[in-house]
Amino acid sequence: VELFFDVDGAKLVLDGVWTRERPTVLLLHTGPGLDHSLQKEHVGPELARDAQVIYLDQRGSGRSDWSSEEHWTLDTWVEDVARLCDVLDLGRPMVLGTGHGGLVALLLAARHPERVERLVLVSAVAREIHTRVIAIFDRLGGPQAGEVAARYFSAPSEASFAEYLRVCVPLYTHTPLPPESVARMVMNTALSANWDRSGQRHFDLRPEAAHVRCPTLLLVGEDDPGASLAGAEELRGALPPELVTFHSFPNVGHGVFRDAPGAIELVREFLFTAEPA
Repeated sequence: VELFFDVDGAKLVLDGVWTRERPTVLLLHTGPGLDHSLQKEHVGPELARDAQVIYLDQRGSGRSDWSSEEHWTLDTWVEDVARLCDVLDLGRPMVLGTGHGGLVALLLAARHPERVERLVLVSAVAREIHTRVIAIFDRLGGPQAGEVAARYFSAPSEASFAEYLRVCVPLYTHTPLPPESVARMVMNTALSANWDRSGQRHFDLRPEAAHVRCPTLLLVGEDDPGASLAGAEELRGALPPELVTFHSFPNVGHGVFRDAPGAIELVREFLFTAEPA
């Protein structure tokens, strides 16, 4: 498979008469079916002040090979990232995953603990329970939004996903996406619908979360319909307690950073100034 990635920042920088090696941070985007471009609007450039940042479009998304639906699985995405780390000789990068990318990042750290130095999970949950999601849409957008979400979850298709995009997705954050952000995204809506139709959404990461062996930062917005606070707290409880740092943000939606830009400083502190494990 051909995977598209982009790089922001040098691995080696001049430091007097020496060169100094900077850490590498691998960013895994939300979705499924979106691309990495949103991360270039906030967290990526901020982390590139201290690190080499690698943006990846996962298989089926963005500018990577869209492949075919039998390969649109968590198992495939995790192994794709592991192989990418080998091909690029990344060693043991820090990994930040948002939303769907957080699921892949978590499983990468659980199944390949030797590959991940530090882990940041943004808007990630242990399980996605539709009733929790629908209740949040009811609260944020009224009964119509909850009904649209329920209709999509009961019969996922590209048509019902289009309605979900129109009514529900604007409720994911309190700070609206600028039109140019939406325009520049390369989207695969077929993958998004397949995620529900194939049953891949019925995951339970609690058993594997217990196998994570690196320091982990978990961030969640309390108004996030894509990653409920209850689901994030379940994930927190499944991770080794001595390794996890948890922050929830009131009046903040999906992805955290758009509604709470100050959260990026928490990530920088965790990745670059915290004591090594």
